[in-house]
Parts: sequence; C-alpha cells; structure tokens
Amino acid sequence: MTLPVPRAVARLVPGVGRPLLGAALFWCVLPRWVLLRPPSTAGRLAAAEELVALYRPLSDPDRLSRALALRAFALMLSGRNEEACAAADASLAVPGARPSVAQSAYTVHVRAQALDGLGRYEEALEAAREAVEEYRRAPSPERRDRTLGNLPGALRTHALLLARLGRTAESVTVYEECVTLLRAMSMRELAHVQLVHPRVYAELVGGLRTLGRYEAALAVAPEAREAVYDSMAWFMPEIVLALRVSLLRDLAACESATGRRTQARDTAEEAVAEAHRLAERYPASGEWLMTASLEGLATVLDELRAYDDELTALRELADLHARRDDGPSLAETLDDIARCLGQTGDDRAAMVEAERAVTVARRVAEREPERHEPLLARLLGNLSIRQQDADEPESAVPTAREAVTLTRRLAEADWTTYQPQTARRLRVLGQALRRTGAYAEAVTCYEEAEAALRELLDGGGDHTAELALTHSRLATTLRTAARAHLDADRTAEAVTALRSLLALTRRTDAPDVHARCVTTFAEIRAERGSDVTRAWERATGEPYPTFVYRRVRGRGSNPAAR
Repeated sequence: MTLPVPRAVARLVPGVGRPLLGAALFWCVLPRWVLLRPPSTAGRLAAAEELVALYRPLSDPDRLSRALALRAFALMLSGRNEEACAAADASLAVPGARPSVAQSAYTVHVRAQALDGLGRYEEALEAAREAVEEYRRAPSPERRDRTLGNLPGALRTHALLLARLGRTAESVTVYEECVTLLRAMSMRELAHVQLVHPRVYAELVGGLRTLGRYEAALAVAPEAREAVYDSMAWFMPEIVLALRVSLLRDLAACESATGRRTQARDTAEEAVAEAHRLAERYPASGEWLMTASLEGLATVLDELRAYDDELTALRELADLHARRDDGPSLAETLDDIARCLGQTGDDRAAMVEAERAVTVARRVAEREPERHEPLLARLLGNLSIRQQDADEPESAVPTAREAVTLTRRLAEADWTTYQPQTARRLRVLGQALRRTGAYAEAVTCYEEAEAALRELLDGGGDHTAELALTHSRLATTLRTAARAHLDADRTAEAVTALRSLLALTRRTDAPDVHARCVTTFAEIRAERGSDVTRAWERATGEPYPTFVYRRVRGRGSNPAAR
C-alpha cells in the first residue's frame, strides 16, 4: 500500500529513494512482522521482479545477489521451480558479490526446495545438506538477515527429503535434532520459525508412526498438539489446519496400534472434524485430507466393532469419492461397506453393495485394464463370497469363475504376485460349487489351488497358512460329497470321495484334516457299514480302513491309517 511513496522518491531523488524502495520491496517479499497475514504469491513475485529490475542496472553486486535470491524464493512459491533454480544459481554467481553466510545458506536452501518441487530428490538432498552446514557455521545473523531462513528450517527440509527417499530412520533423527533446537529457542527466536515449528512436529510424528515407534510418537503428542493449535492457524489456516489434520490422523493410528482404541476413536473423530473445517474453506486440499481422515476413522471403528458408526463414516467417504469421480477409491469403499454390512448380519444389503462395487470397478477396468483389472478380480471374488452369504450360490459360481479367469491372466504376466491370489479365488469358486452340489468340480478347484501353493512353497514363498486352509476346505468338501453321494445311493462316488480324503491325510499334517477324516470314516462305517465296506473292497482290493493315532515323537507327524 505504501510502495507508491518510495517509488516516487526513487524517481525524484535516486540516491535516497532507491535504497528506500529496495528495503520496501524486500519486506514485501519477506515481511518482518510474522503475525501479519502473508502476502500473496503473485505479490511476492511481482515485488521480487521489481527488486531485481531496480538493482540490475546499478553496480551493486551485493544487492543484486540478494534480489536474485528473493526472486528464486518467490518463483519457488509460484511453482516455477526450474526458473527458481536458475535464479538461485545466478544469485550465487553474481560477479563481485560478497553475500553473508546467512544469505548464501538461504539461497542454497531455496534451491533445495525448488529441486524437491521438480522431483530431483537426490540433488535436493545434497543442496539441503549444504544449506544445513552453511547455517551451522553462520554467526548470529544481522538484523537484515533474520528473515533469510534459519537452521531449523533447513533441517526440516533435509529431514523431509530423507523421508521422500525412503530413509525414514535418518529422517526421524534429523527431525529430532530440529525439535531439540526448537525447544531451546526463546519466544523471539520462535517468531521467525512460526511455520517450521508445527511442520516439524507433525512430520516427526508421521515418521515415528511409519517406523512403528508408536510410544515415541505419543510421547511428543502434547508438544505436537500445542504446535499445531497455536496462533498461526489464524494467519495461515490452509497450511496449519492441514498439519493439524495430518497430526491427529497419525496420533489416532498410534493410539490404535498401542491398544488405546477409545482414545484413538476420539482423536480420529477430532481429525475428521478439523478436516471438515478445512474442506469448507479450502476444498482442494481439504477434501483430500477429509478422505484420509475418514479412512482412519473407519479403521479405528472397525477395530472397535462399532459397525453402525463405521457404516456412517464409509458412506460419507463413498459420497466424497463419487463427488470427486474417483472410481477406484469408490469401488474400494463400496466393498468396505459390503464387508461392514456383512459384519452386522445384513447379508442381502452386503451383496447389493458388493454388486455396486463390481459395477464401478468394471467401468474403471474397461478404461485402464492394466491398472485396474487386479481391483476388479479382487472385488469379483468378494462379491462371490457375499452372494454365498446371501444364500445365492448359483449367482456366486459365475462371479467366482470370472474372478479366477481374470486372476489367471494376471498371473501370466506377474506369477509371484498373482499366483497366490489365483489359489484364493479357486477356493472361493470351490466353496460356491460345493454349495450348488457340484462336488467333483469343487474338489478339482481345491486340488488346483493346492498345487499352485505347493509350487509357490517350492519357490521359497511362505504360503503354509494358505495351504493349510486349502486342505481344510478340501477335507470339508470331500466329507460333504461322500455323505451326499451316500444319501443319493451313489456308493461308488462316495467311495471315490473317501479315497481322496484318505489320500489328503497322507500329504498333510493338519490336525483338523486328520480329525475330519477319522470321524468321516467312522460315522459312515457306523451308518452304512456293509454297503460301504464292500464297495471299498471292490474299488481298492483292500479292507475298509480303521484310523488310530500312534504315539510319535516330534512335531508334525502323520497319524497312521490302517
């Protein structure tokens, strides 16, 4: 608002007016009063461009170097990161300039942030490390340099870049060093790191959560909450409210992981409430955080088995995905709603939601098959399960067949990832077939799943639990098939099922499979003794077996069958 005055003075009395205008433009880019609402990015850039234009014609390399550094900062804020890097390099290369150590550190720090914006993280990390070292060796800054960044800010950038590169443990170590510095600062010193303060705490908690150091994250929670709930939320609400939501979401996850589920629910609900506030004022950033917060709340509610409240959160999340036209996320959320409805016992409603999920997934898979066919295959498998729960096995069979076909095709391109999933979907298909009475085909599905899992085990994968479950389901199917065949006076088919059940016991150590085999043979002998024993002897040439468990030392020994 006051710039016209120094501009006029600069025209009329250049010797006095130019330094005055330069100072005014400097404070337009980097305001001295930290509790004022910051100027717009466009305003900062315009002031920086004018400052460079003011000093470029003059033989004042120090002021030109400083102006170029401010221009680099304004360009970086504007997202023009390539130009920001060029301006920073130009600032450091002005002939004859002797910038202060604080100014050099500031310029290198801006360059690191611009490289981060370009996704050149390794280069950015080197620049950030250099900026940290420059700030460490800088003396106490002069008055005019106090707004030119600081060591905590550079440390925060360094830590952030380490996190981006997946070096989370190193990142947390740097954040903790930064926190130590912030704790030792006076109120006057903290005034110059007003935004660094909440960012460091929020990002530190996120890093600790990623490392699984939940108790450590909760230990700094009081300070972190104080940092994101300070007065800066009044002056930079879009930034600070977003930090608040992220912090609360991470704290809720840490509380849940340590068994504090009631507290986790309160914190997750607080995160959602803050995300609502943010979304009302800043929809672009707020809706993304609203999505993450609702997902976190739904997870906590699921752990508490508060399914009605979880459904409310999931439905709001689905509406949000639909409004944003995010098809894959909408399909995932509809599938979660189906799962939740299944937990409440409303199997029919669960099936309807699962059908909606598949419809959405099919639509997105048609547009981008390579990206979204895995989602469609998984949701088809889930739909088949919901159809079976709703007592519609005839519909469940073709659904499961499609899931198996699709997953087999995916396994051709990525065997390691999709072969285990093929086995799982074969189990789903086998279960649906068993419920329709197609026992022979169901047994074939389970045996194919078993063969796939054994092949994966031979390749070094850990699929023992999956194989045990497959054997258990196969044993159940063979038992059911044998009894159904006997009820229909198909004794030969019953014997075939019994022989397969006996063969299964010889290739597995699973106690439940052996127990099911023993009881099946014993019950059938007691109920249909003469018919079955004669049919068994005709088919095998051996007497009908009697099962006993021998005392065998060691784990995993097979009981003898004789």
